Amino acid sequence: MNASIFVLIISFLTLCSVIFLLYKLKDKNIQKENESSLLETKMNSFSEEIKKINDELISVTTPINELNRFLGGNVTTGRLGEWNLESIVKEILPDGSYEFQANINPENQDRVDCAVKTADGITIPIDSKFYAGQYKQYQEAGQATLRANILRDLRTAILRDADDIATKYLRQNSTSNYAVLYIASEKLIDLVDEIENLRQDCLSEKKILIQGPNTLAAFLDTIRIGHHYLQLNETAAKVAEVVRKIKTQFDSFDKSADGVLKKLDASVKEVSALQTRINVLGRELNRGTEDLSDQNEVKD
Repeated sequence: MNASIFVLIISFLTLCSVIFLLYKLKDKNIQKENESSLLETKMNSFSEEIKKINDELISVTTPINELNRFLGGNVTTGRLGEWNLESIVKEILPDGSYEFQANINPENQDRVDCAVKTADGITIPIDSKFYAGQYKQYQEAGQATLRANILRDLRTAILRDADDIATKYLRQNSTSNYAVLYIASEKLIDLVDEIENLRQDCLSEKKILIQGPNTLAAFLDTIRIGHHYLQLNETAAKVAEVVRKIKTQFDSFDKSADGVLKKLDASVKEVSALQTRINVLGRELNRGTEDLSDQNEVKD
């Protein structure tokens, strides 16, 4: 009996141990699954962070690459200069006083970057040029000789462009006597000013004004003022025309009123004369009535 109880106790303890071991094993599996799930979540989060960092790197490197292309003299720089020109023109001049990519010379198919109309109806051609390559070379050049050669090449390029603009866009009796070569960088303008007599030579020989963002803005502002005064004059002329019409109508009304007053005065006089006649007739009628009454009394 005691042996049976002992065996039973041993069996019970063994069973409890097995159950305990199974529970611990299950708990470890659950823990592993939780750890695996947590690890997977962390990995996904880490992947998202890496993706965000990669996107940020792309957003940073793209402008840098564009800047390198820009400074390297890529054809994109031409469009950047045109965009800059368009933004300044749109900001300063009123609508209808300019046209972008305009064909102002019917003898060819060339289109100037911007054609500006003055208040007098004169067209001023403005063409944008950008010399980013030369600027980059100048900044990287360490020797004075190299810089002098770069400035010489820049002078040649600007004079060539000035001649091209004058040939394509300046026309007698339809455009101004000069055109504008616009350079969309004050740094480049400073470089241009280091070249002796370049501005003067462009103006005197080619009829070309070299302008940067600051000088172009001031130049366009004078044209805007001209349009403003023209608009004021047109408004004043319209007001004067309205006043003239009102005066004409008032004079006509005054004449009509004078005629009405005269007619009214004549009518009053006629009414007065009629009243006088009625009074006379009334008095005569009264006398006739009195005479008739007296005769009747005598007969009685």
